Amino acid sequence: MTDELASLLDRLVAAFPDEQRIALRPPPDESGWGGYAKRFSGHARRWFEATDGQVDARPAVDGYRFESLANALATVAITEELRAEPEGYWVEPSWLAIAGDGAGQHFMIDDDDGRVLAVAHDDDAVTVLADSPEEWLEGLLADHASGALVFHRTFGLTSAEELAAMERRQAEIRARNQPGPLPLKHKLGLTLTLMLTTGLMALLIWWLESNR
Repeated sequence: MTDELASLLDRLVAAFPDEQRIALRPPPDESGWGGYAKRFSGHARRWFEATDGQVDARPAVDGYRFESLANALATVAITEELRAEPEGYWVEPSWLAIAGDGAGQHFMIDDDDGRVLAVAHDDDAVTVLADSPEEWLEGLLADHASGALVFHRTFGLTSAEELAAMERRQAEIRARNQPGPLPLKHKLGLTLTLMLTTGLMALLIWWLESNR
């Protein structure tokens, strides 16, 4: 299964333009798991046996980059602190981050059942992206092949439909902020003001000339 994950990740990397291609690290050694080796021995372990995240900081999917095991375990430590607070925390102990956007949003794998989840740090609405990491990567590759998923310099591989909607919104905002044609009454007002100013200037010049 790890070989299948590694193969799917290689295919995903190949979907990027050459000049924007992400680079993945080889799997971490066993010592990288530290005190979490027994806790994460299932599906999350399989993911990191395929890659230790990205070497570079380029966006991979929807603005997220693949996390290293060290960063993923640092996130676990933070979630444990939050879970210990009186109000608790909705991130389950079996969830391990595999990608993040740098602002607290993560894609996580449930080590117990393999689901890939979209998890926000400030919102307990968790979205199931796929039932396994293989299914998630296969879905990304299929969407890219169909054109539903396209490359964007800021977001990496992202939804063509959502990107088009965002570009339409930006165009609408630019159009609203551009000055439109002046109404007729404003044009007349400006014309009269210009004529009056010109007349006063001519009168002032005549008066100065006549009083030399």
